[in-house]
Amino acid sequence: MIIFVYGTLMSGLQREEALFNSAFLGTGYINGSLYDLGSYPGLKHGSGKVFGELYEIDLLTLDYLDQIEGFFVAQPETSLYIRQAITATKALNSECCIAETYFYNMSVDESHKIITGDYRDYIS
Repeated sequence: MIIFVYGTLMSGLQREEALFNSAFLGTGYINGSLYDLGSYPGLKHGSGKVFGELYEIDLLTLDYLDQIEGFFVAQPETSLYIRQAITATKALNSECCIAETYFYNMSVDESHKIITGDYRDYIS
């Protein structure tokens, strides 16, 4: 399975260790809107570009990521984030692929939108 990460799970950031045993497939982007939630970002559906990284992961890693993101398969409505399939575009060759990513499941303040869609750039 391919996962698209856009925040603290990216290489060099706070939770990168969660993906140490996964194959890095490159950088890319998806459609959406990114928000500053304090110590981490949140993704919402939208028409902008959100930049991140793609990884090939196994089911053990997926379970761990679900725990990190507060996603409960049996109770998505009470989850902090909801994991959904999306279309990601690879930066290297503009090839599209289906990946999973985590959408923030709570309300956001529009004034905290990360206009560039790039969390790494935003925090540097």
